[in-house]
Amino acid sequence: MRTFRIMLCVLALGGCATIPLAAPSVKSDWERTLDNARRDVDAGNYFAVQKLLDEFVRVHPNGPEAREIAFWKAVYTLDPANVQGSLGGGIAGLDQYLALTDSAGRYRNEAAVLRRTAAVARGVTAAPATASPDTTGKDTVTVMTAKSRDEEIASLKDQLAKSKDELAKVSAELDRIKKRLANPSN
Repeated sequence: MRTFRIMLCVLALGGCATIPLAAPSVKSDWERTLDNARRDVDAGNYFAVQKLLDEFVRVHPNGPEAREIAFWKAVYTLDPANVQGSLGGGIAGLDQYLALTDSAGRYRNEAAVLRRTAAVARGVTAAPATASPDTTGKDTVTVMTAKSRDEEIASLKDQLAKSKDELAKVSAELDRIKKRLANPSN
């Protein structure tokens, strides 16, 4: 009976005890800002993204993340879906970020790669390019000069002549096969 009373007391005290549960993770202002910016980008609202990032810098001007805002602003300026963005503006933003950050900048390597890529893209778009209607989905652009255009025309003429020769050979072979099938005894 005594054991029963002890067990009953232990159970009663155990029922009154509270077990601390893991506290839900609380997002920092930085994480919330980036999450909201990504949502706005997904919605195509780049104006809201710029305002959101500017507001973060206004509220946290001396925090380490404030320097990183320059990176995200430049990235979103480079985004082809951003109708207000541009290669020149994005490159200038990346230059600003690279000038502000030392080797410990959180996105320094990414910024350097994006800057080089954007510079090449700007060079490609500034050069005269040829594109046919069927290349709209491709991610490469052929840049041609007047000399290379003449060389390309000559190459295409050679290819056309070779294709005609091959077509004549195939046609002759088809004619031979038709005759053979028409007269199976031979």
